[in-house]
Amino acid sequence: MKRLLLLIFVFLYFSGNLLSLNDTIVIEEKNDSIPESVYQLVLLKNKDEIIPFTGLEESWFSCFIAGELSYFGDRMRDYQEMDVDSFPLDSILEKRLLRESENKKKRLVLGINSDCDDASLRSSVTDFVKEHPTVVVFFGSPEDLGEWDGLSSAEVLLLSEKNDSICQDHAAQALFGGIGIQGKLQKEIPGMYAKGHGIETQGGLRFEYTQPDSLGLNGDRLNERIDSVVNQAIGQKAFPGCQILMAVNGKVILRKSYGYHTYDKKQKVQNADLYDLASVTKISGPLPLLMQLNGAGVLDLDRPFSDYWSDWKNRLFHCSNKDTLTLRQILAHQARLVPYLGFWRETKQDGSFKRRFYRLEASPKFPYEVGEHLYLKERFKNKIYRLIRRSDLLPEAEYRYSGLSFLVYPEMISQMTGISYEELLYSEVYRPLGATRLVYNPLNKGFSQRNIPPTEVDLFYRESQVHGRVHDEAAAVLGGVSGNAGLFGNANDLGKLMQMYLNMGQYGGQQIIPHSVVEEFIAVQYPENENRRGLGFDKPLLDNKETDSDAAYPARGASQSSFGHSGFTGTFVWMDPASRVLYIFLSNRVFPTRENVALYDLNVRTSIQQILYDALEEAY
Repeated sequence: MKRLLLLIFVFLYFSGNLLSLNDTIVIEEKNDSIPESVYQLVLLKNKDEIIPFTGLEESWFSCFIAGELSYFGDRMRDYQEMDVDSFPLDSILEKRLLRESENKKKRLVLGINSDCDDASLRSSVTDFVKEHPTVVVFFGSPEDLGEWDGLSSAEVLLLSEKNDSICQDHAAQALFGGIGIQGKLQKEIPGMYAKGHGIETQGGLRFEYTQPDSLGLNGDRLNERIDSVVNQAIGQKAFPGCQILMAVNGKVILRKSYGYHTYDKKQKVQNADLYDLASVTKISGPLPLLMQLNGAGVLDLDRPFSDYWSDWKNRLFHCSNKDTLTLRQILAHQARLVPYLGFWRETKQDGSFKRRFYRLEASPKFPYEVGEHLYLKERFKNKIYRLIRRSDLLPEAEYRYSGLSFLVYPEMISQMTGISYEELLYSEVYRPLGATRLVYNPLNKGFSQRNIPPTEVDLFYRESQVHGRVHDEAAAVLGGVSGNAGLFGNANDLGKLMQMYLNMGQYGGQQIIPHSVVEEFIAVQYPENENRRGLGFDKPLLDNKETDSDAAYPARGASQSSFGHSGFTGTFVWMDPASRVLYIFLSNRVFPTRENVALYDLNVRTSIQQILYDALEEAY
């Protein structure tokens, strides 16, 4: 509904023409063998086709477990952030069910391990299912299920005839459409379901989590090669730890965490940990919203950008040299903008913080927490916009990377839509994807420093360790919410967003960005000017296939249709439509100092990327 209201608003605001949102994507499916466990999943009931789950942004999820089902609970959280609690429920959890999710559909999932069967538990489950609309996943034989009276009243009843780690994993994937369900009952369940009964569902709606061998790859060799590169890099202190995710054709074949948060080796990197994404924010924060606005026909790439950001309009007593620049030129880094301005330097003098800009406690006038007990004046952002407007233009219109425009996109998007940038980003992009671990200012959103690797020991601006707050100084003086940097995330949830791009705007059964818009944004814009960039997205060197491996960018195996972005903190994402490959690398290479460039010297990120391409070539 919010998306519809947004489109109506911007349509009326600009009197533009809406583009069709019915663009479709054709994904070439390979004839992979279907795992046996899929046939051991039998969907007995699916009221109103509740599963696979859709409309994640409109739903509130909670999962309850009766018995040991840890693999099931863990995989559920890979698709959607949710509480996983033991059943029977205590009074606190019962009250929570009643008070939470007043404006959202309740999706209560109950996993039952038949090994924990007893009369009292059966009675509790029956009462719960009768009182609450519930999705029940039963791990046990058809005979066991027949002894659980009342489960047939559940909205959804999924039977897994085995209860091993693989079946638990696949049951969770089936609920969210990562894999389809094809199983049929091999025998009757008296009084409930006949032999041969079973409802089929389609997979491929979201990520499928599998092993490299399921795609014909040599999984052991792939892991050994990647482990070797990563462990060597950690040994040479290129970074203390990292996360890697690889997916082919929407199937995650590798998701691994290495090393530690810091070199003291006290805190191991976990898959759920959040890294500072640095400039990967550019294609993960403002860009999807700009693409949606462009798809709605209200943001023209070739109109003067000053039509949408009036501060760049040249008028009486308000001089600007950026009046005619277009969004296409700006997003392709072809607009003659200078690369960087050190805004934070305006707030210090002789190494000390200027009191007119800072306070030790937060207040409405000083809301931006740039460091622990250090709050910046809210009105300083106006000075930032003014400095950008007054900045010089480079003499030639040629490729020159600049992040200046990305500093203004959040405010511009908020002004255009009447909705705050963060609210719009979460509601229109992240929540539909189930990507709730993509977040600005994570310490203010309930995340702990324990789950966030620190970035740098900042000795020249904040004079303290930067941990859980944005590393980039320009984003910091904007309160951590910027278009050039500021997002934190893990590889899994970032992967959902990138897979949406790879699917030409589609993920989870929704066309989040029109197909034609994605095609436009990932295309090289100014090749005649030796500019390799797309719109916001980075692209391979124009002669990448002929470049030496050490100088190639990205890996030489990547096609010219591929696209992605890198980040200063040691992050990298890349998508390849030709091979349907997604690759993500997250690290904190700037710890303890940005002077550490071993990540670049060792060519770690693209070396690992090439290992995947080599594995695909060997397999096919």
